[in-house]
Amino acid sequence: MIKNNISKNQNLIANQLSDLPITVTWLKQVDSTNTYAKQHFQAQQYQSIILAGSDVQTHGYGKQKRYFISNSGGVYLSLIAKVPHLTTSNQGLLTTGTAWCLHQTIRQQFNTISDIKWVNDLLLHGKKIAGILIEKIATQTVIIGIGCNLYQPNLEQALASSTNVLDYPPTTEQFCKFVAQLVRKLMSFIPNFTQEQFLYDYEKNMSMLGQKVTAITGKKAITGDAVRLDNQANLILNNHGQLVTINSGEVLKIRQ
Repeated sequence: MIKNNISKNQNLIANQLSDLPITVTWLKQVDSTNTYAKQHFQAQQYQSIILAGSDVQTHGYGKQKRYFISNSGGVYLSLIAKVPHLTTSNQGLLTTGTAWCLHQTIRQQFNTISDIKWVNDLLLHGKKIAGILIEKIATQTVIIGIGCNLYQPNLEQALASSTNVLDYPPTTEQFCKFVAQLVRKLMSFIPNFTQEQFLYDYEKNMSMLGQKVTAITGKKAITGDAVRLDNQANLILNNHGQLVTINSGEVLKIRQ
């Protein structure tokens, strides 16, 4: 039963967001916060923003349903929100803006500057600390899923390509404050996501800008130098003198 699965963090987080139009559910354990959100909330019920989070995910996933290690010590949340003016062409701004909000919150709360891997991952010392998955579930309504490794013990032994934001377990107060501040930043950003002001700071903190990369989009791979972002947060590659626009996919750094 959900009642027996409520985390002690729920009230602590909800109290810090009590001035906002948001409903908070925070569980001890769930398969995936995105899956939970889709199963338990219907589109017509979205009278306020809904936050669904969990201390542990047993089947957390990211792009292409890739498994995301989600043991105790990480932040796993899904935010269900109406996004005015959301279209297929500008959804990249929402994804990159969410990554920027997370990057900013980590910097402000823990004085740690992460790198942003276009389009939706955060890195620290070249290793992944966070991922974002945005799923559209109704007209101009999305689930923003975020997984962030604050401090998962033995994470690097389980997955060498990942690491933690912190080298110590956060206190309950630190954990809940981080979640609340991240949600506040997202709620402030979402109504203005098309205004693009964040792109300068996002671009400044990109991990692969100016480097030779391969962009994999569907079954196609394009290699070139990562030049910049355009005003829709698409990645511009220089492929033998020709500028190529990449609007989705995965970007891999080429080892020199």
